[in-house]
Amino acid sequence: MAYKDKLLLGICDKLQLQPHLYKLAEKRYGVIADIIQEDDAFSNIELRIYPHGSFKLKTTVRPIGRNEYDLDFVAEIPVNSDMTPRQLYNHIYRILSTDKNHSDMIEKKTRCIRVNYANDFHIDIMPGQAVDRISNEIIVPDRELKGWYHHSNPIGYADWFEDQARTKILHAVYESGQICESTELIDNQEIVAHLEPLRRAVQLIKRYRDLYCEKNNTEPVRSIVLCTLMGKISSQYSTELDIMSDFCTYVNKLIINADGIPFEVNNPVVDEVLTEKWEENPRNYIDFVDMMQKFTKDIAKLKAVKNNIEIITQVQSMFGEKITNEVVKEAADAMNTARAAGLLSIGETGHFNTMQVGVAVRKNTFYGE
Repeated sequence: MAYKDKLLLGICDKLQLQPHLYKLAEKRYGVIADIIQEDDAFSNIELRIYPHGSFKLKTTVRPIGRNEYDLDFVAEIPVNSDMTPRQLYNHIYRILSTDKNHSDMIEKKTRCIRVNYANDFHIDIMPGQAVDRISNEIIVPDRELKGWYHHSNPIGYADWFEDQARTKILHAVYESGQICESTELIDNQEIVAHLEPLRRAVQLIKRYRDLYCEKNNTEPVRSIVLCTLMGKISSQYSTELDIMSDFCTYVNKLIINADGIPFEVNNPVVDEVLTEKWEENPRNYIDFVDMMQKFTKDIAKLKAVKNNIEIITQVQSMFGEKITNEVVKEAADAMNTARAAGLLSIGETGHFNTMQVGVAVRKNTFYGE
């Protein structure tokens, strides 16, 4: 694996919700679901609580300046329920604020109830009502919680994102000759492993967006817009860097064809415009175009640089100096440990590796005079 690819992989590992926190979040929202469902207000209502957004897509990114992740969930009542958004919201708040284990963690937000878990993550629970539980389409409330108005489909969207990634994987593997023309199947676990670069590319773009918008004091484009555009690119499946480069090519073509007018990004599974903020405030679209111009130049520069020092400098500028330095240090420590154990080798390409492939490198026992 090339050095720049190792750096990007390490950064993604630092950004994403760690496996133990993922399991903890699943456990905690399961507890919350049970507490709410057991209340008398829902004794005759089949309530569903499930994740959506980055937690569902496994594209979580640690917020800048803090370790607390934003995890989003839906509390969905059936289509035939006459409960209003405000009533559902108030019931959830009442139940959790009077529960001894959650009362000190609850916070009212514009159209969700937030449960704050110190130093790990917070869970935002948004009211929703089913439109069709077969298709999983729902409606969510307006910001004043006065009524149901906005159609969405978090479950269907996650399935679409997964399906898009699988299609690209199968095509790429077939083109590379790894699948014969018969109906030979790929093991599911292998597919899951191949999916990861797409998710990591999304994480890197989101991280770049967050840093760019903080520096330039601009409104960040919604994560679902980036995920949707990423899901639509038609490229051979390869590294995170190549995927991001293809993303730039695809989006820049949309920008050019739109000729100054905000192009529209629609939810692929429900009638929902994801870029409505661009229509409401054209400045947000201009800021997005400016960000894409900068991102495109930075990606091209990162692809071009060869020297490790130049690679580190460019990665620092794109994804953050602190997190890059952490990854570089850990990589250096791993290299030194492998050298000390006699596990460091030089492969056919001349690059160091710790796979015991190639010519072994002698332990360095010279410490100076």
